[in-house]
Amino acid sequence: MIRVIRQIAVIAVMSATSVYGQEAVRMSAGRLFMLADKQNVDIMASEAHVSTAAQGIAVAENSRLPQINASLTLSYLGDGTVMDRNFKNSMRDPLPHFSNTLGVELYQPLYTGGAVTAGINLARKEKDMAVNSRCETVNSVRMNLITNYLELAKHRNLLQVYDESIRRTEKLITEMKTKHSQGVVLKNDITRQELRLSSLKYDRLATENAIKIFNGNLVSLLGLDYGTEIIPDIDADGHLEMAGDEESWRESAQANSPALKSIGLMMDMERLSSKISHAEYIPNIGIVAGDNLLGPVTFEVPALNKNYNAWFVGVNVKWNISSLFTTSKAIRKHDLELVSLKARRSAAAADIERRLAQALTLYRQSVERLEIERKNVQLADENYSVVYNRFLNQLALLTDMLDASNERLDAGVRLVNAEISTRFYFYQLHYIAGTLNTL
Repeated sequence: MIRVIRQIAVIAVMSATSVYGQEAVRMSAGRLFMLADKQNVDIMASEAHVSTAAQGIAVAENSRLPQINASLTLSYLGDGTVMDRNFKNSMRDPLPHFSNTLGVELYQPLYTGGAVTAGINLARKEKDMAVNSRCETVNSVRMNLITNYLELAKHRNLLQVYDESIRRTEKLITEMKTKHSQGVVLKNDITRQELRLSSLKYDRLATENAIKIFNGNLVSLLGLDYGTEIIPDIDADGHLEMAGDEESWRESAQANSPALKSIGLMMDMERLSSKISHAEYIPNIGIVAGDNLLGPVTFEVPALNKNYNAWFVGVNVKWNISSLFTTSKAIRKHDLELVSLKARRSAAAADIERRLAQALTLYRQSVERLEIERKNVQLADENYSVVYNRFLNQLALLTDMLDASNERLDAGVRLVNAEISTRFYFYQLHYIAGTLNTL
């Protein structure tokens, strides 16, 4: 039974063809991860978000550059009117009708109270958040992949178990019919075996449908062509053994967990936002320069049909006085948000520790269970062979034969589940610790 289970992948590659008519593709977990990194739509979207955030840093750094504005106005200038202060005795003042205004102004910030630097650092933190979000996406996609991958492997192995049980049951029915013709076996006994065969065939059908579902999920997650059949290559993944104790896993989670990193980055961003708010208290200082060319000269009477040019350079000091009674509220909001984030981080860290402890316990339990189930399969095979030979020699009852057959089937199913469970908890540990993206 064990040898049959371990040779599933080889048999499937040699003989299986896709239900859609395409050849099967043999894949290990490592190859799944590699394809997902290149083709999964969620991962590609997160990479695009990282590129966008990186561009945001360049945009934020523009605030250190001088601001240069230029304006050009060409207009028709109507005649003016001159009158007394009591609006009497008005007279027309002819003016040149073509008017032009050209202005250039430059402003270079020198001191903003740290707002510019904090804004740039905030953009960098946003990029770090995007990178962390990508790691979180990779972890989630890989866990989704490995769940479907292991379920697919389990159900393919179960399919072999059911095929073996169906073959043995059909052989037993044939032999029982022969004995029935000899008057040794009752018709009712044959009927009971036929009912069991029908039940096995239904379970096999359900297993085939589950294989299609998990295979379709993997094809979708990997961005492969519709109809591609995936054969899990569990042997290529090698022996997965957990390294480290509970304390080392806890330290790894504290350092690598995307959830904890995300909250930490949010705290950093809140501190930077608070710095930007504090900068509102401080006047902004910068150099200002400009040049204006205009015509005609209308501030002379009569107007001069000439161009007039003037330039200036100086220091600009700007202070938002209302910040004295408005900024404190924004700063208070950032402080409260920091308190909330610290509480969230503590709760998230405690939750991760609980999940790690649970996963470690289940992993160790699954390893012990795997050794037990391997022994149980060996014992069930030996028991079935003994009872089968005794039944053929009319030394065992049909109920003994049914019990031995059921025990053999159950042992095979439990072994498959134990092998898959051990691998699942191994990957789940890395997922909880945030290191699944490093495998």
